[in-house]
Amino acid sequence: MILEEVKNYLDIPWETTPAEDAKLSSMIERGKAALAGKIGRCDFEGETQEKTLLFNHVMYERAGALNEFWSNYRGEIISLQMNRRAERYEAEKQKV
Repeated sequence: MILEEVKNYLDIPWETTPAEDAKLSSMIERGKAALAGKIGRCDFEGETQEKTLLFNHVMYERAGALNEFWSNYRGEIISLQMNRRAERYEAEKQKV
């Protein structure tokens, strides 16, 4: 489950309360929506670049530094956007 993976990534080894889990789950969902909105289709289940970005997004949000996330990972996000566009272009070429 992604919540457990995020807690491991954030070094949260203690038993969390339902309220803490709900807060982290909300951060995860907001991060998924924000990244998918910027990048397009994302795979958050496999060991992907998008998943790593999601974990970092949650870490930055939890630290109250979400604006810094967007600055620090701008290049990586742009690279993923370009890859998605190239994939769409190739898919369209295959249809023709």
